[in-house]
Parts: sequence; structure tokens; C-alpha cells
Amino acid sequence: MRYKSLELEKPTTYALEGLEIGVTSNCNFRCDYCCAYNRNDGQSIDAKEIIRILEGIPTLKRVRLSGGEVTLKFQDCVEVVAYCSSRGIQTQLNSNGSLLNAERIQQLVDAGLTTIHISFNFTTAEEFSRYYNIHPSIYEKIRENISMFAATSVDTVLETLLFSETEHHMKEISDHVYQLGVRTHEIQNSIIMDHTGWKAIAARDALKNAVNELIERKKEDTVLYFTCMDRFAEALGFKEQPGVYFPHCIEGKTQLHLHGNGDILISELCHPVIIGNIYKGNALQDIYSAIPSPLQKFLDTEPCPAFNALFPQGV
Repeated sequence: MRYKSLELEKPTTYALEGLEIGVTSNCNFRCDYCCAYNRNDGQSIDAKEIIRILEGIPTLKRVRLSGGEVTLKFQDCVEVVAYCSSRGIQTQLNSNGSLLNAERIQQLVDAGLTTIHISFNFTTAEEFSRYYNIHPSIYEKIRENISMFAATSVDTVLETLLFSETEHHMKEISDHVYQLGVRTHEIQNSIIMDHTGWKAIAARDALKNAVNELIERKKEDTVLYFTCMDRFAEALGFKEQPGVYFPHCIEGKTQLHLHGNGDILISELCHPVIIGNIYKGNALQDIYSAIPSPLQKFLDTEPCPAFNALFPQGV
């Protein structure tokens, strides 16, 4: 099993094993959730510079390329994937899937991509278009690209955000994921992001019902990952079983985020605290031997926005 391999073991020591790189902050979508935290500041980083940075980090096991929309810099992605593959480093592209096609998919396969990770929150072109402010025709293109990727050797993962727009439609979404040929479905619990004002999280009962239903209906040849839920899985009665996982959060512990301008962040999504900059004296390979104070504070307190949102008074 390759997907989420780092998160299936709870970190007991800190070492930079995973690095998510914001290749570009530009995006062709304008969704409320993603653009709420994406700075869209025009910053980007090319393949040559990424490879130079990666060459100095011997502990890496996985590199995630994200954005913005990462495939806006497609050739850079191919070069980085090929380099990582030559070192035995797993690679993941986080994409909205809209700019792919058969030729590009084959290039990524040939370069050695480990995982393609595509958001999938809606089952009709109309819902998709309304939320993302994109022409409905793009929806069918994305579905075609998903199906093409699912037929390759690359781990194809569809991620559904469990929030107010999807909390009562998870059964239908799950059926569509399966129909597209995808056998790995990640369901990410939504969290309140105070730094942006985004609060469209799933209600506790709706989350509980959705998760239990998905587990109950799971087909034998599928794998479900429920992320941002490990802290309260037991409290809500969720049980890990074959093909059902509640991965541990490794953000800040064994994985960091690198922005296109050199900023090092704990996590761009739930804890976007800048802990240094690679162009201002902070070396990624030394980050856990000379821990910056903002990172040390995080490690000491280990805040969990998902837990606090569902259990403000504790369990």
C-alpha cells in the first residue's frame, strides 16, 4: 500500500520525510474553500530549483506537488517526478484534473508518478459549475481524465471534502467514485479556518452518519481513508478495519509545506504558520535539528482544529 503510507504510523520522532511544494499559487478555479487559504500571489518555483532543494534532503520519502493548480506548470511537474522516481521518492500530484489529457497522463506515468490526487465533490455538472464558477463542460473532461488515470499503474485517489455542501450526498458521491474506476476514496473532514473566515464545516451528526454509512457500504475492492478524524474517531464510534483507515496527521511533524517564494509552513491549509524561509537562512535538511520557535510551539501544543470544532468542550 503506497498511498498515505507515512500517515498510517503515528510519528514518534521528527524528521522531514514528506514535503509538499506549492509549485504555483495560480489556479484556474475559484472555489470558496481552496481560495480561502491560497494566497494566489503569483509566486512559483521551477523544476530546476525544486530539484536543487530536494538534493539536499536525504530523509525524504514523499514529495507532493500542489498549487494553486499544479498542472499549470505541467512540464516542471514531469521533471520533478522523474527526478524523485530516480531516487525512490514517492510522488503525488494534487490537481483539480481539468488540464490533463491522454498525452499528459502518459507523460506522468512514464516519469514514474506514484499518486494522482483529484478533488471530487459533486456528481452533476450543474453543481460543479455553481461551486467552482467554471463552465459545466469542464466537469465531463475531469471525469474522463479520472477514468483514464484509473486505468494506469498510478494510484488514483479521489478526495471528497465532507462539509455543508456534501454532508448529505456522500453515498451518491461514493457511487460515482466507484463508477469512474477509482478504488481509493479519501474523505477529508472540514475544519474551521479562522484565518480566512471559512466555516462551512459538516455538522457532527451528519459527519457521523456519513462516515458510518460509507463504511457499511464499502465494497471489498475499495479503500477508504478518513482524514482529519483520527483524534475523535473512537469518541464517535468509528473503527479501523481492513480497507478503512483513519490516518494520523503528520503536518509539522514529518511533513512541511514549501511555498513558491521559499516560505516554509507547518501546513498551508489548517495551520499556515511560516516557520522560516529557505532563502533567508533556514535549511530544510536541518529543520528538526535546529527547530524554529514557531515549529517548536506547534509541536509542544499540537493543536487540532478538527477536534476543537466538533468537541469545543472536550470529549
